[in-house]
Amino acid sequence: MKITILRAAAAISLAAAALMAPTAASAYVDPAAVVATPSTITPGQSSTFTTTGAPFSGDEDVLISITGENASGATLGMVKAAVETNTTLRTRAKAGALAVPIAFPANAVGTYDLTFTGQTSGKVVHAQVLVSSGSSAPTTPPSPNGLAKTGIDDGATAGLWVAGGALILAGAAVGVGAAARRRRRRAA
Repeated sequence: MKITILRAAAAISLAAAALMAPTAASAYVDPAAVVATPSTITPGQSSTFTTTGAPFSGDEDVLISITGENASGATLGMVKAAVETNTTLRTRAKAGALAVPIAFPANAVGTYDLTFTGQTSGKVVHAQVLVSSGSSAPTTPPSPNGLAKTGIDDGATAGLWVAGGALILAGAAVGVGAAARRRRRRAA
């Protein structure tokens, strides 16, 4: 019984420590990111999407998928109020790199998620642009991170820290209680 309680306390403490430890995925930065310049535009403007490296194979075709309100109105370069996905856009990588301007429709609004997929290499990179009715000047510098935003942000982890701390305290209390019981039984 004593060993079972100690093992349970150790398991709870290890689980709490694992819960509170940062993950390796949050430290990863995609070396082949796509940067939107500018990252914030007004409706009807263009943003140029450029890779920071050469993630694609040579001069392969690249399929562009755009998701956002009225995304079907987006066009390459100069050539309904519902969230749509436009998968009709295509471009060609030059020596594995991209530099493609995309014009957003006059009724564009909100955040647009873009996915660039190499048709030969299968390499997938992501970007994001914000279409705002305000100034077209970027409010933040373009992010070199080409990964899709997943998971939770730093501000939403307070509950996890509190829960992890509570688990550690509970494990320590179980361990202290088991040690006190053991001392009492030896003394009796």
